[in-house]
Amino acid sequence: MKKYYLGIGLLIILVVGVLLRGYYNNEIVLCAVGDILLDRGVRKEMKGDYDHPYKKVKNILNEADITIGNLECPITYGGTPALKRPIIIFKADPENSEAVKEAGFDILNLANNHTMDYGTEGIVNTINTLKKTNINFIGAGSNYEDARKPLYAQAKNCKIGFLGYSVFPPEGYITFSDRPDVAKIDIKSLKDEIKSAKSKCDFLVISIHWGKEYGFYRSDMQKKLAYAIIDSGGDLIIGHHPHVLQGIEGYKDGIIFYSLGNFVFDRQIQNGTDETIIVNFKLKNKRLDRIEIIPAKIRNCQPERVYGEEAHYILDRLKMYSDGMNIKIDIRESKGYIKF
Repeated sequence: MKKYYLGIGLLIILVVGVLLRGYYNNEIVLCAVGDILLDRGVRKEMKGDYDHPYKKVKNILNEADITIGNLECPITYGGTPALKRPIIIFKADPENSEAVKEAGFDILNLANNHTMDYGTEGIVNTINTLKKTNINFIGAGSNYEDARKPLYAQAKNCKIGFLGYSVFPPEGYITFSDRPDVAKIDIKSLKDEIKSAKSKCDFLVISIHWGKEYGFYRSDMQKKLAYAIIDSGGDLIIGHHPHVLQGIEGYKDGIIFYSLGNFVFDRQIQNGTDETIIVNFKLKNKRLDRIEIIPAKIRNCQPERVYGEEAHYILDRLKMYSDGMNIKIDIRESKGYIKF
């Protein structure tokens, strides 16, 4: 009789193990980070070691099924500098592309106010270099329509769509609809573009460059635009440009991260520019199931995960920025968690 019950017990354990393995194998992890600058102080800090910025976080980035970030500069040797202050004209050596790929990045958003810093040649070189390295991109293309095309990625049983937009036009550059450019927000077509993209995928992510630099709280414009995106079918909004963390909001069935702050960046004077987060969005049954927030500090142009008091300080501030925005962040073991 004991052998009988022992056999039944082992069978139950085996069945539960198989079910749990199926559950977790079916989970999809989408990892997102903020602004990546590969020039100015970061270039000096690298000293030709293009892998330098990612050495302390690449293990986290590579664990995800898909990892996305915002590239805050063109990747090019050539091009004509934009007509603006030289101190805010950026470009990265093409050798960076291999290091970005090895760090774990699968998708880069190019829709921002620095991608056109070296004009048409700069953006074309960026696109070609990323293609050679097998890094996908959103928010830029050979003309107006091409720049607005969604990207689709199949992860296990889920088809995830990505769109990239910038509220700000490229500085010091004249835009022509038939030439290479980034995807700027066009209110007249935005809702239709999102509805169309969502009809072709299970889960839709919008990466958007917006907000006030160094402002910790969303603006009315960000809120209004975010709601319009979610109302039109967007599931997740990932914001960047403010260079500091902003709040998180739950709106209807969507989630809005107003700003992920800097990620790979040089030293800035303003408070909060060295505080960042790595966010793991965990999808189950084609829906967002839970979110894991990993706090980090940028030191010597390297993001590095932090623990204890440093982690709690960043996460507590993130909770403060998110106050009243229909979201609950639990802090445990130096991480933040959001459950749906």
